[in-house]
Amino acid sequence: MKTTKTTMTGYKEAPFVQIRQTLQSERAYESHAHPTLSIGFMMEGKTCFQTPQGAFFLEQGALAIIPPHTQHSCNPIKESKRSYVMVYLDADFCARIQARHFKEASTLLPLTSPLIFHKELFEAFTHIIKAFIKEYSPLHVKALESWLETFFWLYTKRCVIKETEETLHNVARFLESRIDETLSLSDLAKRFGLNSFVLARHFKQAYGCTPKHYALDLRIDHAKKLLQVGTSLALCAQYCGFVDQSHFHRFFKRHTALTPKEYQVNFVQ
Repeated sequence: MKTTKTTMTGYKEAPFVQIRQTLQSERAYESHAHPTLSIGFMMEGKTCFQTPQGAFFLEQGALAIIPPHTQHSCNPIKESKRSYVMVYLDADFCARIQARHFKEASTLLPLTSPLIFHKELFEAFTHIIKAFIKEYSPLHVKALESWLETFFWLYTKRCVIKETEETLHNVARFLESRIDETLSLSDLAKRFGLNSFVLARHFKQAYGCTPKHYALDLRIDHAKKLLQVGTSLALCAQYCGFVDQSHFHRFFKRHTALTPKEYQVNFVQ
């Protein structure tokens, strides 16, 4: 019987990309988000891909597109296992590539679809990522940049940023700068001159979650970075604002389907 295996791979020469490969997994996740542009594909089986835009079945031949800070979950169909790859791409790196076509892209512009069926793009992307998994090469980086340039040209949504959206963007950036603190909704609303109810409603419309949940996602992502460089679980919990190590362990596993120790052991660079 095949057993679940997860490998997280990062690259010193290309810190803007990380790859998660999970084989024969039945593990489920809570809804969560990443600060990266995340692109996933199935190697075997299928999964239920839940986004703010609806639920989809993700199978071989399609790419799941998850913009930064977008709530999502990718969970197995009942009594089945699946194997998949998730690629996490730094948002600033992606915005610089996107700006080659769209000059207004100082931050990553919105994308048009959470699920794309494009045979040539799918085959090219999976080929590049499988090559990355096998071994690092600067040629793979160039191929990935070229792929992203084509992808952004086809799937970037042109839009005008409204004042409310800019305020919400500032709230999100403020939360990113306070990872080790627990900030109340009323404190945030007061700081940005908004009604608490209005802030919560508009923030959820924009990011798919409450400011509190958004801040938790940021803390989990920061914990991943600390675990990658060998930081102890106790210090990770402390640095990321968790009450204690068990509190950290519980929320980390809910978000990643791995314990902090499993994540640290299976990270390869």
